[in-house]
Amino acid sequence: MPFVRRFATTLVLGYALAATAAAQWRPVTFTNADLRAKGTLTGDGCQWVRALAIAPSDPNFMLWCTDVGGLFRSLDGGKNWEPANVGFHSRGSAGVAVDPHNPNRVLVVAANSVPNEKNGIYLSTDQAASWKQVLPVKMSATRDQRRQVAFDPSSYDESVGFTRTVYWSRLNVDSSQRPSWGATITDPGFYKSTDGGQSWSRVPGGEIAADAEIAVHPNNGYVYAATPGGLRISHDGGSTWRLAHEGAITSLAVSPAAPDSLWITLADSVYRSDDAGRTFNRQISFDSLAAKNSVLKGITVAPSDANRIVLWRESPDWQFPRFSSHDGGKTWITSRLLEDRVIVPTNARGALFAFHPTNPDIILAPGGDYPLLSYDGGRSYTLAGNGVNNIFISGSFNFSTVDPDVLFLGSQDYATLLTTDGGANWSYSEPGKKGWGGYNYAAYASTPHALLVGESESWGGEMLRSISRDRGATWDISKDAIDPAQTYGDPRDASVLFAGRKRSLDAGHTWTEMDGVTSVRTHDAATGALYGFVEIKNKPTVVVSSTDHGATWVEVFTAPSLVADLAVQPGGGRVYLALWSSLAIWDKTSGETREITGLVPDQEGETSVLSVAVDPVDPAVIYVAGNRNIFASNASAQRSRDAGATWENLTRALPLDGRGLDGGRESHFVRVHPETREAWFATNCYGVWIYAAP
Repeated sequence: MPFVRRFATTLVLGYALAATAAAQWRPVTFTNADLRAKGTLTGDGCQWVRALAIAPSDPNFMLWCTDVGGLFRSLDGGKNWEPANVGFHSRGSAGVAVDPHNPNRVLVVAANSVPNEKNGIYLSTDQAASWKQVLPVKMSATRDQRRQVAFDPSSYDESVGFTRTVYWSRLNVDSSQRPSWGATITDPGFYKSTDGGQSWSRVPGGEIAADAEIAVHPNNGYVYAATPGGLRISHDGGSTWRLAHEGAITSLAVSPAAPDSLWITLADSVYRSDDAGRTFNRQISFDSLAAKNSVLKGITVAPSDANRIVLWRESPDWQFPRFSSHDGGKTWITSRLLEDRVIVPTNARGALFAFHPTNPDIILAPGGDYPLLSYDGGRSYTLAGNGVNNIFISGSFNFSTVDPDVLFLGSQDYATLLTTDGGANWSYSEPGKKGWGGYNYAAYASTPHALLVGESESWGGEMLRSISRDRGATWDISKDAIDPAQTYGDPRDASVLFAGRKRSLDAGHTWTEMDGVTSVRTHDAATGALYGFVEIKNKPTVVVSSTDHGATWVEVFTAPSLVADLAVQPGGGRVYLALWSSLAIWDKTSGETREITGLVPDQEGETSVLSVAVDPVDPAVIYVAGNRNIFASNASAQRSRDAGATWENLTRALPLDGRGLDGGRESHFVRVHPETREAWFATNCYGVWIYAAP
């Protein structure tokens, strides 16, 4: 019996989902027996964290906000995490703050590598179960990582049950990671809300406090802004500002345990004020923490004990150590990260910290791209519960055509993952041996003894054909590119492999170029016939077929336009075409191609169809996937149970309620397991998800 049935309870991240006939999402958990023995269920977090929080009035509520892979929440103190993106149309975040008196109310500064009006500020009033955009801003902010939004605890209004005054410091210069992806609107300023973040206004003259880390005095509402030009303080809600300390302030912190105290960091030192920023004293020498060309950042003080302090060091060597003090900064401990509980590398990342509100031994922080918790005040950090899942499986993936429990995946930014038992156990390997991951596309394996993938040196670069015959221990990287970037295998002969235009008859040892096809895409589950494309730039795709293991190819039909993906009804009577923005069907009897209507449009009123799959047992069941990338589509995964006559949106639209997960968001590729009939969706930075068979 396949793993995906045996281990269903493990795959739901520990949340008790309703045991009904209704289909549910569940994540593919990249773990194995060794990791499970250490208590790890998953933890493949593979997107940079940009903000995190522990609710001041409910420490069980935690938030984990990534750059392009959405938001996650925990309601049990970090033991379990779930995606929390219902109503959140941006792809990522640059800042987060929880109302100090009402844990239901959360504000997130939404960002993405692509500038878009879906970014800006979002408000949740139900502990991140759902979101509403309250300030649209066409910005990117993908590299922005500051504590840039802050509530004023002294403005709590009992009559409405929440903290009224909130501030946001907008960045000065907004350059996206890829400027060619779109222009940003640069408008530095300081913003204020007096209704708990529901509405916002730009404070006149606030440019002086833009691009700052900000904090608010716990009792009297003073606003502190650590800007690149110095520390500025406002006693009148941001209307006027006083320069309190010169120099490039890299971080700041306040604590309810010492409300008049304020901590700031410069590149090589820490200063403390005990009179609300009027005067400062340099702490003891930080020679042990500072290093040449390095910068101290991220200072955070426990809300229950002002002697508990944490910070980190940014340095050219990319070590980024974290430090903690239990005596107010007199002595410091170098933190230890326990890295043996995840399958992916623990890459160096800038640290963020959030203390438990009453227990200073508990600290939330990143470990690479996954959440860690310290239970000893920052001496050591270990994986927080089941981690988060947001790996990016770029391009296509396919179950082995001869053994569907074999699945080989290539990821962008990390590397490759292999399972040979339907997902019970996974192994991780790097064809390029970079140590941190790589750029791996179009992975396929018929058996564990011939792993095939395109290994690139950069995003979208030339994908060199790479083969491993020892489950990823060693790799043979050829000089031949997989062009186009598609791989597949013959369902009747495990030794026959396809990589772009090339075919191998000996499990990848030798390759020859095929005539009449440019890429092999799928096969007919009933007859074993192979289907592929002839792709010529700016011309409609020609669909071709082979019944002799790819030796010869015959034309089946010409599609109306370029085709992203196709699925064949068993027996070959119908072929479904993913046409990027629409879905079409070719009928063998009539020889005609027609568009399938009725797909659910996304929040922009458009449809994206990048992939299509047919249930081989019940061909009336069809799945499509199509993400938007510039924002998070609310209709990226869909299913029809009547051969395309009607469609249901599988992307969650209802607020989280513990009875189902927010899975499969930003899906871009889908395949159906031929035995379990479950649909496996690969997403753009939101992990790999399974949707149960109807």
